[in-house]
Amino acid sequence: MFCSIQWRITTLLVLLTLGSIGFLGLYLVNSARDTQIDNLRAQLENEARLVAQASLPGLTDPETPDEPDNLAKTLEDEIGARVTIIALNGAVLGDSEEDPNLMENHADRPEVIDALASGLGESTRYSTTLGQQLMYLAVPVVTSQGDTVGVARVSLPLTTVEDVVGGVTRPIMAALGITAGLAVLAAALISRSISQPLKQVTGAARKIAEGELNHKIPVRSGDEVGQMARAFNEMSLSLKNLVAGISGERSKLAIILSSMADGVVMTDSEGNTTFANHAAERLFGFRADKARGRNFIEVVPDYEIAELLKKCLKTAREQTAQLEAGRGKRFLRVIALPLVGDRLTEALVLFQDLTELRNLQTMRRELVGNIAHELRTPLANIKAIVETIKDGSIDDKQMTRDFLTRVDGEVDRMTQIVAELTELSRIESGKAELKLEEIDLNLITREVVTQLTPFAERRGVAVDLEPAPDLPPVVADRERVRQVVTNLLHNALKFTPKGGRVVISSQVENGSATVSISDTGIGISQEDLPHVFERFYKADKARSGGGTGMGLAIAKHIIQAHGGTIRARSEARKGSTFSFSLPAK
Repeated sequence: MFCSIQWRITTLLVLLTLGSIGFLGLYLVNSARDTQIDNLRAQLENEARLVAQASLPGLTDPETPDEPDNLAKTLEDEIGARVTIIALNGAVLGDSEEDPNLMENHADRPEVIDALASGLGESTRYSTTLGQQLMYLAVPVVTSQGDTVGVARVSLPLTTVEDVVGGVTRPIMAALGITAGLAVLAAALISRSISQPLKQVTGAARKIAEGELNHKIPVRSGDEVGQMARAFNEMSLSLKNLVAGISGERSKLAIILSSMADGVVMTDSEGNTTFANHAAERLFGFRADKARGRNFIEVVPDYEIAELLKKCLKTAREQTAQLEAGRGKRFLRVIALPLVGDRLTEALVLFQDLTELRNLQTMRRELVGNIAHELRTPLANIKAIVETIKDGSIDDKQMTRDFLTRVDGEVDRMTQIVAELTELSRIESGKAELKLEEIDLNLITREVVTQLTPFAERRGVAVDLEPAPDLPPVVADRERVRQVVTNLLHNALKFTPKGGRVVISSQVENGSATVSISDTGIGISQEDLPHVFERFYKADKARSGGGTGMGLAIAKHIIQAHGGTIRARSEARKGSTFSFSLPAK
């Protein structure tokens, strides 16, 4: 029975459905439990802070030593949680369920340690006193002068969460069970609808194998099954036409050779041209109809290629070479193939244009070199820091902490390089999804100016906004356009000295909305200006601090992905202007 494709499909679908439903059920149960625990944590934090405020007078007044314990026992009824008030030295001053004089010192409790260190401590563990799992949350008790005088802790059992999760789990499991049953039934029906047409195709294929080329399958639907039946009928007709038209294959081959992107030239055994396609015409600048009968060297005037053909005709073996030839000195791979039957009758010379591939390889080598250069410095710094720590500075905690901070910064830098490379690759390959909507460029520029105003004030640079009141809306991805404006404005602020000025303006140009960012900064030389939008390119040491050299490349590809243009104008020491235009709606 399980040899049948119907049952194999049914089994696979059932297993896949049950597995998916089981995973979904596990996810829902865990999600419900996590939500309840988060709610409990928030509740305990609020209650702990209330207890801290209430216990402050008792902790600061030495004449009321019993006040913390009385307060703890009073607050338990009001907030519904166990309350513990702890002194700075870990001594328990008050507890809502135990005698504080009989309780051990709590200075080593993790929630108490974290509360004194960071202002909030949390711990979940088994309580031997109550015999169940509890969640503890502690906060410091701080005076108005900022002095810490103790710790307030509240706790609740996790059984409440488990009860809620159990109540949610049962209906979820029931719903998933019903869904699984329906899925099994649907799988059986689907597999049957798939297998039946396959049986028809199998029977029809046997008839065609017996020679009935006119046999067809009835097409009863327009879905994939109907398309398969239609394709089978087309295949049957194609086989019939193939048998009837075998004599026309030579002309079809000539058409294929003529339409090839690679150049093809055929010669006889004497080296006279018998055929050339259009690609070869474009490479060497001759006309195919006038090339027939002429010697190969006259059609392809290149000594190295002619020698390659002669060697092929002489040895009756394939010959290959890579060289620069043709109009514009294209980089070509030349392959000379002998066409041998009973004897050598013809030769075929194939020209593959590898110019673009070589350019891409050059770009790849440059990219790898740039990446290696960018990663070399942070890696060297990390290695030096690690070696310093190994050589003995690990005993100096402050120095080790400083070194680890530097390592963290270098790792962040490498992470930024990888993230920007990934983003640039997605945009260049067209895999980055654009969430298009109607946007106002003036509004986006105002938001970016507001965001970067603190940075501009720290740099001592004035920022002026000059929006065009009649600027039309554009259809674009809001966040990616905002990323472009942020990048250009940040660069302008970064490379403008103190006392300088940056102007962001907008205008309408030839049916497009244009945003320009001008600065009075250090500028870019004319020889560097054409390269500023290339990845990893940095004009000079003055403009290379702190960045990865990919921000402008990302901005360029984002604008181009929207059908817009981006450009730069600058002179060294006279400031720069970066502008981009997007088609108006």
